[in-house]
Amino acid sequence: MTDEQRNWYNKQMGSRKVSINGNPKLKEEIVYKYSNKGKGQLREAVIIEGKPYFLKYSKTDGYLTIESYIDEETRRLRPPYPEEYPHEPYEFNDGKSLNHYYLPLAKKLTIDETFQKIKSYVKLFNDIDNNTLNLLSTNVVGSLFQDRLSTIHYLFIVGGNGTGKSAFGDTFECLGYRVVNITNASEAFWYRVLGSVEYGQVTIVAEEIDKLDENSQIMNMLKTGYQPNAKVPRMNNDNDKMDFYYPFCFKILIAERSPREHKARGVLDRGFKINSYKGFPEFKIKEIRNPQGNKLRQKILNEIMEFRKILLIYKLIHFKDPFVEVDIGLDGRDEELCKPLLQLFYALGASEETQKEIEQTLQHFLNIKNKRKQNSREALIYPIVANTISKYGLNIDSGIIWQEITDSLEGQRDEKNQNIFHSADYGDLYRSTVIGMITDRFGGEIDHKEKGNLIVINQDIFRRMGKQYDNTKGIQTRLIPDSPEPPDSPPEAPLSHDNDNIIKECENMTSPQYQSGQSDESAMDYPPSCYYCEECFDGIGKQGYEKHVLKIHPKMPCYPGLADVEYHSLIGKGMWWEI
Repeated sequence: MTDEQRNWYNKQMGSRKVSINGNPKLKEEIVYKYSNKGKGQLREAVIIEGKPYFLKYSKTDGYLTIESYIDEETRRLRPPYPEEYPHEPYEFNDGKSLNHYYLPLAKKLTIDETFQKIKSYVKLFNDIDNNTLNLLSTNVVGSLFQDRLSTIHYLFIVGGNGTGKSAFGDTFECLGYRVVNITNASEAFWYRVLGSVEYGQVTIVAEEIDKLDENSQIMNMLKTGYQPNAKVPRMNNDNDKMDFYYPFCFKILIAERSPREHKARGVLDRGFKINSYKGFPEFKIKEIRNPQGNKLRQKILNEIMEFRKILLIYKLIHFKDPFVEVDIGLDGRDEELCKPLLQLFYALGASEETQKEIEQTLQHFLNIKNKRKQNSREALIYPIVANTISKYGLNIDSGIIWQEITDSLEGQRDEKNQNIFHSADYGDLYRSTVIGMITDRFGGEIDHKEKGNLIVINQDIFRRMGKQYDNTKGIQTRLIPDSPEPPDSPPEAPLSHDNDNIIKECENMTSPQYQSGQSDESAMDYPPSCYYCEECFDGIGKQGYEKHVLKIHPKMPCYPGLADVEYHSLIGKGMWWEI
């Protein structure tokens, strides 16, 4: 930011120590987005002509406006200067293009088109299977609307050097919502970047987290940070005031090895694991992000950056879209990991084909996760305890349970200590640990007797706990009949048409649409014919065209960009997305 721009901004904001209603000590805080935790109008921090603003959208008036700061009773919230961003800011070269170029594109963007476009970019830079491609692309959309979700899941990317695991994070950083890429960061950095004003400020790509399971503070933050309203208390430097930070956001965790199960089970249970293998993608994302004068690389990067800005405005438009209740056929943790994303795509109007594609992908990774759970010590011991209950009833001597478990497993008891069992597959098992597992997790209570301890099993709890090891159900999303429609959002206050906050004119007309003289409507027309076959679409409509591509050419983008056209040797049709 130049001195002239900074002086202009300070003039707009006034002194950093502002005074409202006679209060000269109003606290100023930087935020990247603000919606009063979803209760108010969403504002997103952006840079326009080098100056910081909050950008917001009014459904009542149907256009975008800006403001320099947000004043509340006890604080002033302001957008960051360009140099204060921990991530790549959303930067617009001129103001008029917001309402006359980006807004029309975002309004006409469908969730099916968005999903396919994101997939085409992810595929360019990552040589991965279709399920992994779908999962990464789904979570790019999920990161945009993370503050609307009741829970989120994490992604664990695991692979050796040279397997391309960093490309996952770099790709997500280009497409996802406010992605901060950190390497071996301290817990203090995590809390500061996530903030204490409102949850979902950023998304995180954390690399080199091989020793994550040794940091208890970060582990606890990850355990609580998968749901929006969780707070983590921390004392400030003067140790006289408690601050509360919001750890909630979508996170990708990248390492050469998985966190150890016995230390990180609570975190691993909140995510899906992706193994990274050596591949040969069409383009290397690191080269695209640093074009070094290469025209093709620069065009691809420009296209991605333009699409990223359209996605931000797409979020502003659809932020208050109501969620209807759906049943996906799962419960417990499995439901928490899968339902919010499926519900989001349902609310955004995804087609049945897209919905099924996402269901199958989530089911694939859910099966992998539950298979790991079924191979755990608890899953191993649960059926043995169930069999013991069928023999001896619900009141069982702890010695009998220990005997049944050790007789059923491959291995042998320690010769010097019969309370230790050397398992062939699960290491050493200790009697006290196993009994503790039964009482803590399987609904057992210890009843101390003169001749030994009895384990009293609560039958109802024991049966319910067993459901987590049953992986026979699959995902099937359906609208719940007779579910009440969500209440309408509170009406937004009309926007002032005389306020300087409204972007009206700008001399720097740099948007491609204006340079080419295209109208808003022609810029968004669907192709006159299919890119991949002889089908012609005159009069079929945009939705009909997208349905054709999704059904007949499921792995191809509906709206191929420059890289897609060149890679697949397609014949261009002169549409805006080919730029």
